[in-house]
Amino acid sequence: MSVTPITEASNLISEGIDVEQPTGIVSILQKCDAEIFEGYEDYKSLLHDDTVQTLENIAGHIQDILENPDGGLVVFGGCGTSGRLGFVASRTFNELQDFRRQPELFRYCLAGGDKALFTSQEAPEDDPNAGIEALKRASEGKTKVVYIGITCGLSAPYVAGQLDFCLDHPDRFIPVLLGFNPEKLARNNPIDKWDKTFMQVVNRLKERMDSGTTAYILNPVVGPEPITGSSRMKGGTATKVLLETVCLKALFDATHSTENMSVRSMIECYRAVCDAVYSKRDALAQVVNMAGEGLRSGGCIYYLGVDSLAIMGLIDASECPPTYGSSLDDVRGFVGAGYASLKNMEGDISPYGRHFRISLDNFDDILLTEKDIAIVINAGTEESVLTHIRGKQCKKFLLTFEHFQAKSDIFDHVFRIDMPLNVLNELIGQETTTTANQMFREIAVKWCLNAITTGAHILKGKVYKNIMIDVKVSNNKLYHRAAGILQRLGKLDHDTALEYLLRSIYDTDHVTDHIRDLPIAQHILTATPRSKIVPVALVAAVTGSSVEEARKRLDEQPVIRTAIVQALASASK
Repeated sequence: MSVTPITEASNLISEGIDVEQPTGIVSILQKCDAEIFEGYEDYKSLLHDDTVQTLENIAGHIQDILENPDGGLVVFGGCGTSGRLGFVASRTFNELQDFRRQPELFRYCLAGGDKALFTSQEAPEDDPNAGIEALKRASEGKTKVVYIGITCGLSAPYVAGQLDFCLDHPDRFIPVLLGFNPEKLARNNPIDKWDKTFMQVVNRLKERMDSGTTAYILNPVVGPEPITGSSRMKGGTATKVLLETVCLKALFDATHSTENMSVRSMIECYRAVCDAVYSKRDALAQVVNMAGEGLRSGGCIYYLGVDSLAIMGLIDASECPPTYGSSLDDVRGFVGAGYASLKNMEGDISPYGRHFRISLDNFDDILLTEKDIAIVINAGTEESVLTHIRGKQCKKFLLTFEHFQAKSDIFDHVFRIDMPLNVLNELIGQETTTTANQMFREIAVKWCLNAITTGAHILKGKVYKNIMIDVKVSNNKLYHRAAGILQRLGKLDHDTALEYLLRSIYDTDHVTDHIRDLPIAQHILTATPRSKIVPVALVAAVTGSSVEEARKRLDEQPVIRTAIVQALASASK
């Protein structure tokens, strides 16, 4: 019998998140995020002795590279959120190297290349050979490489290929697998055009570790996501915590700092930042409510800033389409001078299309309305940002860490995070706190933006219980996923689930044999431009209503479970 991986399981804490008000949504997110540090059931947590010791060991290898940079390199590999946070880590620590006037020693391998910083790139994620070729290019000419392969579910074929390549070249590579499932729950399905499963690669890693050869599996369990399977949230947060902790530990040890940085204390700092963010729960809920109203009315959310905090906005925006089935326009991010601020490997990729145009000047090309929301991230006093929003019709919010008074009349709402500097200084010392302050601010922004877009999409009706239901039926995999969602949530047999899916796709209550006999490709072609395919089908199936009635109910009440309850109550009268 197959066991659901923890990263794909439903979190009992959040099963009622879809019918909560904004304050309740934020409270549930807070409880789910607490599991990152408090642990989940009896599994090893971030603060478990084994986790801390593994981080110490990996930091020692990175320290060696920092102290002896000739031929050395640290590479972060991953797909989607994991790869994006690998990019953030490489950017952060290369900047610290530049500040120290030392060579840049950090690189990232992101499935799909830099296009994947902003859009989902599914084909490269499923290709282990693409991962191998990317790692070969990144490590060419290097003699000692610490490779950290990030895959929250221990499942990504792209990362499997890279780990396997490292295991084939033990003289050059120290492989590290970073994820958040127990080893026994690594994916064991065949990988297309490859001769191994992810589980087999994990077993190779374990054999190497048992033989005394250097390799590591770093897999604390942080518990199921608040929105089932959405590893952009807890998985992404834990990834950022671990990558920054291990690299900062290595950097401080390499520079022989007067302060002795403790791995455990560093992780406790992130916990303190989490507490600081959620201490403003009611104020954060106000922003969630406004964002939800904006999306429900057809508006968009825009993140604006000038530094790495704004990059967290770019990442949050990029994760909304694959997580919530939203459009590429619903949530977008813009940063300073665009790619000059981003500092990505491929440079300016704006020719790929308008969704790759990310500078503040590009934001000026958007025609804003009163339905739209502009969220300025910690740059409210900087004229370079204010000039882009002053006088615009949209609602304006400031997310800041400063005591902000001047020009506050520009903003409809100011959300200020009070960083717990006294606590941080006590845990890791002032020198370490000063160095890590931007990383702490970034993760605080991540928590805020994740809450805003998660809450906004819940309020828009994208979630049923804690399951993202409004999938875009735009390819074969998503067609079958949509049918599976209907079968599970509607308690339908397979044929009935497909029947209601086709009813919604073709906007009819009578699916003819002609429609049934059409190829799936035609169903996908018809479904792709349509909205709320699965929610409409579920409401119709559960309430016994017509497709037209189901769609009307969701227009009036977008929260799916509430619409169903109201329909059933009305029918019983």
